[in-house]
Amino acid sequence: MMNLPAHTLEEIINHLPDGIIIMDKNRTIHYMNTTAMSLTGWKNNENVPYCSYCQQREIEVGENRCILTAKDPMPFFHSHMAVYSGLEEEFEMSLKRIKIMKEDFYFLRLQSTEENKNSEKVKFHELLVQQTMLAQEAERSKIARELHDNIGQNVYSVFLGLEGIRQYTNNIKYESHLTNMVKVMERTLNDIKQLSKKLRPEIVYHLGIKDALDEAVLDWKKLYQIDFQLEMDIKNGGDFDREKELHLFRIIQEGVSNAVHHGNATSITIHLKSSYQFIFFYIHDNGTGFDVGVKEKKGLGLKHMYERSMMLEGDIRWISSKGGPTKVEGFSSIIKKVVEVEHESTNC
Repeated sequence: MMNLPAHTLEEIINHLPDGIIIMDKNRTIHYMNTTAMSLTGWKNNENVPYCSYCQQREIEVGENRCILTAKDPMPFFHSHMAVYSGLEEEFEMSLKRIKIMKEDFYFLRLQSTEENKNSEKVKFHELLVQQTMLAQEAERSKIARELHDNIGQNVYSVFLGLEGIRQYTNNIKYESHLTNMVKVMERTLNDIKQLSKKLRPEIVYHLGIKDALDEAVLDWKKLYQIDFQLEMDIKNGGDFDREKELHLFRIIQEGVSNAVHHGNATSITIHLKSSYQFIFFYIHDNGTGFDVGVKEKKGLGLKHMYERSMMLEGDIRWISSKGGPTKVEGFSSIIKKVVEVEHESTNC
């Protein structure tokens, strides 16, 4: 094998399209290639700033703030980082720990997401995912209306009929049977109501994500009989897009469902807070946990959560292991696009 001179290797690295940075455990930069300097404006011996996502993370004692240094780290991650004169730029980044002279260093790769966003393949994939999600929501809405308007009304009619018959029944045996049937009908009506709300949470469209989650948590407490803590540092504003709010609601809803049905959690904490144009969300549970690597490959629900996050120009990750607990954290943008706002103004 041919051994290339050090200066030749450095020249090759400098011509790579990705930014390459080597930093120590204190995030002090020891080496940058030309691309990294051009992308960020950082200099050697400066500290690499935490991305906007990691700045907002809620971490445990002893946990590294950088999400890419966590146990079972993601192969790459999307977020914003401070660059020239305090400006922020979105990057796709990956991190690899390496040993140099028995000391830990980190090999950070940065890639601007603009090129990827503009590729036809990415645009087509995003459009396909978006149309698929919209079709799913339309089908859920149709089923919810069918449950409420037809099946629900029919069950309610049977319920009223049984109540009427019970008033004229003197036979103790039949009266007992009717009472049990009335109770079954009551439970069925409640189940239909809960299923309809799960399929189509209309409150998201009417009042927004904040009120929808307030009501949902009350329903989840009654339904699952477990402890919930909800903290939200966001406002229901006119600049939020209702469809995007629904997708964020679905992410939270799926996270709660996974914690209860797969993790057997008895306590769930949900935090939402605003930062710039993003909503950061955290779902912590005390459940049994899971192998993140296996679940990410097989879990359809997790894939849907990921796809929705991508639609909302955000990202999501799961931090867990067998035995638990589990933490789901991510961010999304649910504000209206400038084009949407201008369109509304024109309509007005």
